[in-house]
Amino acid sequence: MKCTFAGLGLGSVMVLTGCLGGRENVLPPARFQLPANAPSVQRDLFKPGDSLELFVEEDPSFNGTFPVREGGYILIPRMGRVQVSGLDRDEAEIHLTKTLQKNQLTKARVLVEHVKIAGRGALTSPDVPKIMVYFTGSVAKPGMHMLPLIKGRPMGLYEALLITGGASRFGHLGRVEVLRPDSSGRRTRTLVDLRPIREGNADDPPLSEGDIVNVSEKVFGF
Repeated sequence: MKCTFAGLGLGSVMVLTGCLGGRENVLPPARFQLPANAPSVQRDLFKPGDSLELFVEEDPSFNGTFPVREGGYILIPRMGRVQVSGLDRDEAEIHLTKTLQKNQLTKARVLVEHVKIAGRGALTSPDVPKIMVYFTGSVAKPGMHMLPLIKGRPMGLYEALLITGGASRFGHLGRVEVLRPDSSGRRTRTLVDLRPIREGNADDPPLSEGDIVNVSEKVFGF
């Protein structure tokens, strides 16, 4: 059956139409709703005893989880001491991006996660709302992942892919499919190009509970 593509107006997302018996498929909005008893959102600052999880797309050798030491800094190989105490996650991302671009990389795309010490609101706490998402295809860590909703905001597709290990060596960021159930339980398939999102030229579409994310494999011509 012939399939056609219709743009969603986001610059990086296309919906496959005409593939399911002529029925037009429209990507339903992400079902993002905090539980009624969810804790109030407060500015979450790094402090000694916490850990900072770092993801650098251009050079994975910088990736890792680094404890915030008594002096308020993390110690990263090839970078040395980087002060993060008193910063929230967004501020730490900006600070680490500038530090990397000043001393190590021409351009750096950085993601940071705040991992708190046990007993003080760790991300593994049942009080932190999470969504269940499945990753398959050309990804580093296929399978089910429970993704925390940090600061009460939805988790973006590209952000979630990086946090769960990223695409594999031959993963095609230009062809990422999101399968999402609609109100009838039938899944719609949406094709997303992550490259404009990676470059900061498009919004990162939010994931929803039960989404299946499939990263296609690059096809090399001869």
